[in-house]
Amino acid sequence: MKITESFKSTFDRGWGFLMQVIEVCPDDLWVKKSGGYFFWQQLFHHFALMDFFIMPKDGVIENYNVVMLKTEPQFTMSKEEVKNFAAKMKEKTDKWIDSLDDESLLPVHEGLSARRGYTVTYATALSALIAHIYYHIGACDSILRENGLKGVW
Repeated sequence: MKITESFKSTFDRGWGFLMQVIEVCPDDLWVKKSGGYFFWQQLFHHFALMDFFIMPKDGVIENYNVVMLKTEPQFTMSKEEVKNFAAKMKEKTDKWIDSLDDESLLPVHEGLSARRGYTVTYATALSALIAHIYYHIGACDSILRENGLKGVW
C-alpha cells in the first residue's frame, strides 16, 4: 500500500466518525456550549479548517475569526447546513489528497508554510489534517459522554 493510500484510509475512517457524531447529537446539545464552544461550532471549525491545511498560499478562509475560534459566531448552523458544508469540504479535500502520491509528500507546502510561519511539507500538511479530524472526534465524543450519551469512539 502506498503511503498516500494509507493516509487517505485513515482520513476516511475519521470522517465516518465525525458523520456519526452529527447523527447522534441531540438537538438541545447541538446548540449548547461545551468547552467554550457550541457543539456545532466545533464541527464547523473542523470542516472549515480543512482549507487551512490544503489551500494554496493565496487562499482565504471565510469567517476567519469564527473558524479559528477567536470570536463567538453571530449565527447558528443546523445539522443539515453543517452536513452540506462538510460534504463540500470533503469533496475538495478528497481531490487534494487524490492529487498526491508518495513522492509529492516531500516538497514544501508553500500555503501551509506561509500560514504556519515555518516550513511544512505536504506530508506534514496531510498528517496535520488527519490529526485535526481525530482531535475533534475526541472532543465531540467526550461532550456526548459528559451529557449521558454513548460516544462514537
